[in-house]
Amino acid sequence: MSDHPWLIAAFDRLNIPGDIRALIIDHHSEPHRYYHTLRHIDLMLRQIPAEHPFASEMAAAALFHDIIYDPTRSDNEERSLALFESVADKCAPPPLDRSLVSAMIMATKSHHFRQERKVEDEAVNLLLKADLSILWHSDPAVYAWYAAGVRQEYAFVPEDPFRAARAKILTGLGDDLLQSRQLTVAEAKMLERNIGWELGASNFGPG
Repeated sequence: MSDHPWLIAAFDRLNIPGDIRALIIDHHSEPHRYYHTLRHIDLMLRQIPAEHPFASEMAAAALFHDIIYDPTRSDNEERSLALFESVADKCAPPPLDRSLVSAMIMATKSHHFRQERKVEDEAVNLLLKADLSILWHSDPAVYAWYAAGVRQEYAFVPEDPFRAARAKILTGLGDDLLQSRQLTVAEAKMLERNIGWELGASNFGPG
């Protein structure tokens, strides 16, 4: 686990018990996962501002938002939420705002940013931005790992339908991020570069 220091830090910060740590690790180590892995969670946790009043809620949501992941299903977030709620007494005791954690988990289904300006809404938006931060990662090799991993997870989808769906998803996410002004100028440039590379690539590998 030395490759995932932010994950270990989140476990320790939230005082996650050993059996729940094992549960999280086991689910994110399933053989059909190539991107939605412990590395994704670790990269995501790095983006959460530690000083935010709801940093612990964001960390908890990051740990559980993809704990159930089956690319053939459309209810992964609901099933992930149900699993979180089944163990919340052990890993999210008061004063952690469990209702906010639940809202964050479900927000990752649509990735629609909130327009309200309450601190809770800001926390949801920060969690969503952290989840999507791979899209503007500065290292092309890391982005290539992400793109290749998503393709492997959807290997059951033929190439042409996959690329059409992928283009629609990436374009929609990019437009939403930009229109809601979630990104800095530098992040927006990296987003454009990475998505442009993926949609223009003849394959989804790092070559």
